[in-house]
Amino acid sequence: MRDYTSEQERRAALADFLNYCNRERPHSALGGRPSISRTSGSDHRIVLDQPPKPLDTIPQQLTFEDAVKPTS
Repeated sequence: MRDYTSEQERRAALADFLNYCNRERPHSALGGRPSISRTSGSDHRIVLDQPPKPLDTIPQQLTFEDAVKPTS
């Protein structure tokens, strides 16, 4: 557990953590790729105190089979 000096500091740390988990952290169920790889065309990042920009189109979610290529 970490003590934060302000709510602003806590929110900034949360945004960094969520971006890391979704965009960088490898997931074993996805063959070592980050969870964002399941959604094609998504470049959304969580930014402190800014709502996400609306998308022109809804990204197509990939199936598990699309995300993990068999190793043989």
